[in-house]
Amino acid sequence: MSGEDSRVARTSGRFSIRDVLSGSITAIANVPDAMANAALVGVSPLNGLYALLFGSPAASLTTSSQYLTVATTAAMALAAGDALQLVPQGERLAALGALVLLVGVLSIVLGLLRADSFLRFVSNAVMRGFLTGVAVSIVANQIPELFGSSSELPSRIAQAFDVILHPGRADLATLTVGASTLAVILLVERWGAPKIATLVGLIVVTAFVSRTGWSPRLVGDIASIPQMLPGLQVPSVGMILALAPSAVAVALIGLVQTAGISKTTPNPDGTYPVIARDFLGQGVGNVASSLVGGIPVGGSVSSTALNIQAGARSRWSNFVIGPFIAGVLLLMAPWVELIPMASLAAVLILVGIRAVDVPRIMTVWNTSWTSGFVMASTFAATLLMPIQYAVMLGAVLSIIQHVYSSSLDVKVVALRRDAAGRFGETRAPESLDPGEVVVLDIYGSIFFAGADVIEKELPDPTDADGAVVILRLRGRVDVGSTFLGVLRRYRERLASNGGTLLLAGVGPKLHEQLRRTGLLDEIGHHAVFRATPYITESLDAAVRIAEEWRSGRLR
Repeated sequence: MSGEDSRVARTSGRFSIRDVLSGSITAIANVPDAMANAALVGVSPLNGLYALLFGSPAASLTTSSQYLTVATTAAMALAAGDALQLVPQGERLAALGALVLLVGVLSIVLGLLRADSFLRFVSNAVMRGFLTGVAVSIVANQIPELFGSSSELPSRIAQAFDVILHPGRADLATLTVGASTLAVILLVERWGAPKIATLVGLIVVTAFVSRTGWSPRLVGDIASIPQMLPGLQVPSVGMILALAPSAVAVALIGLVQTAGISKTTPNPDGTYPVIARDFLGQGVGNVASSLVGGIPVGGSVSSTALNIQAGARSRWSNFVIGPFIAGVLLLMAPWVELIPMASLAAVLILVGIRAVDVPRIMTVWNTSWTSGFVMASTFAATLLMPIQYAVMLGAVLSIIQHVYSSSLDVKVVALRRDAAGRFGETRAPESLDPGEVVVLDIYGSIFFAGADVIEKELPDPTDADGAVVILRLRGRVDVGSTFLGVLRRYRERLASNGGTLLLAGVGPKLHEQLRRTGLLDEIGHHAVFRATPYITESLDAAVRIAEEWRSGRLR
């Protein structure tokens, strides 16, 4: 058994009555969310319940995390809705199956490849801008449903403003239903029952609408809810290629959410989950969901927190979600059809508003102008572009931000030995004097733009006959071809002025890189000092040789 497998086995947990109770509470909270998220996708609320029925229990059996609740999320639903927006209504379910299947396969592959390490290249500024844009988009997307009105404008943001600015077009009964749902939810939360507030809000308002005879749009007007479990369906393989870019975006959103939970939520035994294994579990959940027409599922922050608060002991608490949803479909389908769509819109609007994390936004904004710019750009892209393109733009902005920030952190300093034999840092000289021995150290990235900054900060060797520059490279493993070009050019400049370049602290991998590129022969084997376990040993040797060379002993 591998180390990872044994780690998962140690935290597999045993089934307990606490898991049944916590799983039931988590399922109850997810019923309205799943139906509302299905509305975001543009399909029947039934498809949201199908995702919980099969996707959540399948994922629970395969994740590394005991507590991670894989369920429908508004961010993934919004991205899926964007992907299916141009698909004809008659083909939407087939396209949904293909999209969710592809999301599952991609997640499994990324899990097997341990792709969680690549997520560190997505900056916090990009994620904050993206998540805030998703939150605002969710709110804007539901404004027309809440008001019972519509707009012909092209974007969801423009439609939301158009509806709000023309209140006379609103349907009073629909708006009252939505506002009442919000009021009941907030009141129940204030009275100390936040875990069931959403469910209570839907039940109270649905009962009120049924008794008054009002006629807002209901779930049953969108699709009938049969009192039966879904049959298996084969996703449309022919649509997979066309939906591939969108599936990548949906999968990445789910993976980012899952990774955030896995990094901060330890298992019952105190160990943290294997994130790659949680990716794989999310993928299995999506494959299962696709086979019954469910919407995408991913790690849910709120549901995971609720699961823990409700007393979960093991992964079986999330498995219980499936049987509970089966009971809802078999016993409560007629009542589900009576839920007003405006009430589901109110639920999503509340989710969207609460997802706007102002303190974290301000933290990014006040960090630096580059972080603020990247966050604002990603936010704007999420509002104005299809989600899949916004995700890709965010990834590009992360890379640009990383390269730019790395170039700013680059610094070349001089190391000078004091009377006690200790090396101290001073500012690197702008130019070299004849016969001078200078030891230089480098801080920051030496790749791409960083290498160009370093070249400009190296002391000018013009007219510095006999000068020796010792460049300390301890800890550098792979320096890149750009920096190798900097070394080559600087050695040539030193040599043309009667000086020489020595390299100290060169590790095995860097030494091999110098050999493969031919730079070791150009600099000279005698001028490259290999790193040892003692931090300054190779540097001391280089300084000694430099002093001897300068004094003419080796000439």
